[in-house]
Amino acid sequence: MPVHPPAPTDPAGLVDAWSRAVRNVIDLGRTTRPGDADLPTDCPGWTVHDQVAHVAGAEALTAGDPTPDLDVSTHAHVRHDFGALMEKFVEARRERSLEEVLDELEERLEERLAFFASDEGWEAREVDGPFGRTTWPQLLAIRTFDVWVHEQDLREALGRPGGLEGAAASIAMTSLVEALPRIVARTAEVPPGNAVVVELTGPTAARVGVRVEERDGRALGVPLFTGDPDEHPDVVTTTLTMSTQVAGRLVGGRRDPDDLHVVVSGDVDVARRVLAAMAITP
Repeated sequence: MPVHPPAPTDPAGLVDAWSRAVRNVIDLGRTTRPGDADLPTDCPGWTVHDQVAHVAGAEALTAGDPTPDLDVSTHAHVRHDFGALMEKFVEARRERSLEEVLDELEERLEERLAFFASDEGWEAREVDGPFGRTTWPQLLAIRTFDVWVHEQDLREALGRPGGLEGAAASIAMTSLVEALPRIVARTAEVPPGNAVVVELTGPTAARVGVRVEERDGRALGVPLFTGDPDEHPDVVTTTLTMSTQVAGRLVGGRRDPDDLHVVVSGDVDVARRVLAAMAITP
């Protein structure tokens, strides 16, 4: 596996990764100081309180709660329908105290864990996810990625780094690895004849690469380091080296790449394109 340690794929491992990420958010919220709830975070328009409200609201949505009938069109940071959906669940909790929202999140967590423990065969069932019908294991991976990104938002705002190793971080970095062929060839529009290698130095480490080829008149990202024995044309390789923390800010679209520490070897223009395209959250 290109990510070390590898992300869990079994149902029990996914439940554990998700629940630990949620508990980290709860622990961060429970140990805030007076005034911390109003601190701005890297997520545009959201405070520390809003971050916790989002995690609680997303779990409410997953549980099948109706969408709050609220107008969020005046918020400048709401840019699309999916963002408006998420914002409505946050808005519905803005008048509650941080402690009240944390109480709700703890209740949601315990309810969900009880469901997983008591309902045989849950892992084989389909469920409504944020992007359509999916399976419970796939939804858990999506939710874990989301919670981990918002946990990092909280840690950055509160000055409490951590959570950069473990199952949730591995799931988030695996999401980046799996998306890299699309990021390089389609979103960043890196031309054929180039290859991009991303090296994550840790604590969750990875080395993944993509070669761009032209097939049927379209640019296609082809994964490297797969053991493919076929010969391929020479390419110009650009390598991006960064920490897990930096990669997390990029995949969440939280920081301008110029404000983050990334070591570039190769074509600087290709590097800028790829770094700008690494945001894979909605």
